Amino acid sequence: MKNQDHVNPIQSLATGLFALGILFSSMSAQGAFSPVSLSILPPIEFPPDDFTVTGVRASLLWGKQRDIYGLDFGLLGNITELTFAGVAVSGMFNITHGTTTALGLQLAGLANYNTNKTHVFGLQAALLNINEAESAVVGVQLAPLANLSAHTKVYGLQVSVYNKAEDVYGFQIGLVNFADHLHGIQIGLLNFNSNGPFAVAPLLNAAF
Repeated sequence: MKNQDHVNPIQSLATGLFALGILFSSMSAQGAFSPVSLSILPPIEFPPDDFTVTGVRASLLWGKQRDIYGLDFGLLGNITELTFAGVAVSGMFNITHGTTTALGLQLAGLANYNTNKTHVFGLQAALLNINEAESAVVGVQLAPLANLSAHTKVYGLQVSVYNKAEDVYGFQIGLVNFADHLHGIQIGLLNFNSNGPFAVAPLLNAAF
């Protein structure tokens, strides 16, 4: 019988992406765009990480790109250095160091971590949601562990064991809820409303 060579598809994909990355890196990527990004893990990705992707990013493990506009999928996660706008879904993490605009969904198995100004229109859900800068969630912020959003205005619903927000227009539901300004209802074991008529209240707190 004739011997047949067995080709490892993952190894072939990695080799191809690496070769394409070298090719594109030789070009001036400043201001360069691509409609698609494919990644195993940096730097094994196409195009290189200094491109702006306007379409779809799909990462076998995780990817890193300058800007993403569109759909973002990662088996483990994805990192965006500057601007993200679109839908993000990952098995573990979504990390954005620039501005974030989540349109419909930002979903991660472990954490959504946004270090700059963030706007979520729809659902932000992970074990842990962290919005570090001035932000707004219009919809639902859901986390089994904690919503750490000290500079975030929530218009809708914030649900977690531990909730932290600047302003809440709607509901906070958890074991411990913190808001600087509450325009709605807090339901939890302990509820804090820094500038409300009841700064601390057990079980239920309300301000309108």
